[in-house]
Amino acid sequence: MQGNSPVAFTVSNTPITTAGAPVSVGVIAQLPPTGASSSEVATSQASGASSGAATGNGAPAGAGPSGMGFQLILLAAVVLFVVMTIMGGRRERKKFETMMNSIKKNDSVRTVGGIIGSVVEVKPDVVVLKVDEHSNTKITVARSKIEAVLKESVTS
Repeated sequence: MQGNSPVAFTVSNTPITTAGAPVSVGVIAQLPPTGASSSEVATSQASGASSGAATGNGAPAGAGPSGMGFQLILLAAVVLFVVMTIMGGRRERKKFETMMNSIKKNDSVRTVGGIIGSVVEVKPDVVVLKVDEHSNTKITVARSKIEAVLKESVTS
């Protein structure tokens, strides 16, 4: 490098003035002088990185979590999220299957379409619902389309 060329860099966010010209805060790597050859630039960058002022990726030394520790924490969080999602889904599915197996005559149920009726007959794959008392209207609904049991019948 030539002797009279100004070289600008910052150390710990303190602006440095070289050759009478102020240097802005935020310059991390050494700026090559104008007219420098590529071999001089490579040599100056290598010596600047080894001085401890900056790491190879442009971040200040010691500015973040270590790579391996951060990856392990992230992996543990993802595994925990997946396990909780699977366990929650199993719990809901088991609760739904219990409800479907407990449907019996005279239960009040609501379908996925919002129809509320009283169970008249339960078959293996369908349920017959009475939806109107006065006209004795009955509909047949697939068991999988029963959304909820609203009121269970009291059998004595």
